[in-house]
Amino acid sequence: MLVAMTLPMMVACGSDNDGGPSGDDLIKRAIGRWMCTESTDIQAGKTMTGLMVGKQISIKDDHTYTSTSSSFGYSGTYTVNGNTITAKSSKGATFVVNVKIQGDKMIWDGTASNGVSFNYTFAWLGDNSNDDDAGAVTPPSYGN
Repeated sequence: MLVAMTLPMMVACGSDNDGGPSGDDLIKRAIGRWMCTESTDIQAGKTMTGLMVGKQISIKDDHTYTSTSSSFGYSGTYTVNGNTITAKSSKGATFVVNVKIQGDKMIWDGTASNGVSFNYTFAWLGDNSNDDDAGAVTPPSYGN
């Protein structure tokens, strides 16, 4: 149950401090397939690392997502306000995530509705439009 509530796979990219994308620009940049390469979850003072590593998410432009993990309910919806994403899994969990992009990495810092805080790093795998695109190495550039 803890894993199910602590592993949100929402959306996006951007940063309040780096002049990166927000809102619609953030979504344009985040749309695609991503895989978690680093994860840290903290609940009641206990730190857990690696729970999310290897899990993938596909972020779609219709404000939905799908994931390879049941922890995210396999699917859900999201809204964007600046570089903050609020996502709701199909299982009813809610996640609030501050997101930024650094090259081909997407970094999440957020909290789950069960009080768990988390920090995840994702690597870009390609866009959602063509499964043969898995070799793509960078997400669309900001401003393009």
